[in-house]
Amino acid sequence: MMAKAIFTREFHWSRPRGLGFGAKAKAEPQSFPRDFIAAAVAAGAATEVPPQRKKTAGDGQNRA
Repeated sequence: MMAKAIFTREFHWSRPRGLGFGAKAKAEPQSFPRDFIAAAVAAGAATEVPPQRKKTAGDGQNRA
């Protein structure tokens, strides 16, 4: 499952079996696997962006 975060500094992390990820600092949210985002947030390198709610046909609209 993917998650989004804003990275405030460069961050590198590897899963136990050797698959690694890296992110550079950017003001825009970046998508990565949730375990990588969790590790970056725990290390203080990123702030997770809450998922955007998908709008459905009836959301927020008044019906006549």
